[in-house]
Amino acid sequence: MKLQPCRGRRAGLALLLALAGPLAALEAQDLPGEDFGRWEGSLRRCRIVSTSSLVPPQPPTTCQLLRLDQQMEGLLTVRFLQPGGSGAFLDRQLVFAGVLAEGSRGMRCQGSRCEPRWPLRLRVSAVGQAGFGEATAAMGLTRAQLASGHCQLDARSFRCEAVGPEGRQWQAEASP
Repeated sequence: MKLQPCRGRRAGLALLLALAGPLAALEAQDLPGEDFGRWEGSLRRCRIVSTSSLVPPQPPTTCQLLRLDQQMEGLLTVRFLQPGGSGAFLDRQLVFAGVLAEGSRGMRCQGSRCEPRWPLRLRVSAVGQAGFGEATAAMGLTRAQLASGHCQLDARSFRCEAVGPEGRQWQAEASP
């Protein structure tokens, strides 16, 4: 797969920021402006599917939280989270990172707390995961890779899907 130079840089930046998302929100508290921060909401329904031709199909998994991290206006990560508990040390998470599609506005942020301006449309350029469909949760690893896809988020439903360069697919659907 050959990436265009500009697209490759954006994808690399999105991948880096997806992994550094929690730190970016903390650092945003010290920065002037209102383009950094986080929004989080509980989910009533959530279904996560990850498929690959190299691994036998896994049953769908669930999650309880949706977290949106905005590192700068236009750059967003969408995290589907299952908090650690019952002996699990770390949260399981599936992260879609990318840039907002034309016509979508960034979140309104104040003091690192944000409010989405629905609907949000995201062009996904990277996906990261920890604990969903693999044994990475025990090791605390987040696997991240370039991907191509999209997210459609509004006040009543959240849907993301992406495909990696080797054909791996990720899909998440949820509602508050």
